[in-house]
Amino acid sequence: MSNQPEQFRFKYSSIFQDESVVRAYRYRPRYPCATFALLVDLLPTGCRRRTVLDAGCGTGFVARRLAPLVDRVDAVDFSAAAIREGMRLPGGDDARLRWVVGPIETAPVDPPYCLITAGESLHWFDWEVAFPRFARLLEPDGLFVAVGMRVEKPDWMREELGPVLARYSMNQEFRPFSESEILDQLEQRGLFQRKGSAQTEMIEWRQPVDEWVESIHARNGFSRDRMDPELAAEADAAFKEIASRHVCGREGSIVHRYSGTLAFGKPLQPDDR
Repeated sequence: MSNQPEQFRFKYSSIFQDESVVRAYRYRPRYPCATFALLVDLLPTGCRRRTVLDAGCGTGFVARRLAPLVDRVDAVDFSAAAIREGMRLPGGDDARLRWVVGPIETAPVDPPYCLITAGESLHWFDWEVAFPRFARLLEPDGLFVAVGMRVEKPDWMREELGPVLARYSMNQEFRPFSESEILDQLEQRGLFQRKGSAQTEMIEWRQPVDEWVESIHARNGFSRDRMDPELAAEADAAFKEIASRHVCGREGSIVHRYSGTLAFGKPLQPDDR
């Protein structure tokens, strides 16, 4: 990977090939339904076929819900475990959805595409390779869209949970970052030109504490396949103890408040810079 922060190197991205991480993915928040209507609105009117490439698709949080709304989605990920899981999940067998195992920089694809999407996978790409390729794969008026979330984190998640996550994480090089900061870097490198953004309304989702704890093991620093089992159990106990002081309602749920976000623009080739 060319000249990117150490925390985004393969030794950390490879964790998403672990079966335990893939199994835990089902407990992560899902994009609000309105996100997909916004994506459809971004499809260029001149496209003969409404085709989408979902880059770094994981288990298909974007691809599985977008496929019924377009002509075809090619869902690409380097994790065979994630692709297998995605195919089993609701919508994973849609005839308009084609799963492809391979790194987005070299995976076999079938352009041209009207949209290329990336849902919380953008930081793992080799930017200097991926974005010129995206430029070649898109229709002339096609767009790259970074799909994300704007999360209202309560103070306890930052002040109490944050240090505990840092203590147990295997990724000791991790530093907080935002999607906007990644896009800024891409623009500074001449690989991307922003055109606009969109955001859904805020939604609220309540999650049982045990599921919330398991969702932490879908992060790159917390693979159960790589953590010492005793250390993982100790970490889980610490996470539950913190959560127990901040749960909501009789059922004791974690409350998530977030909106879906889209940041879109044109990927650039060297000749475009």
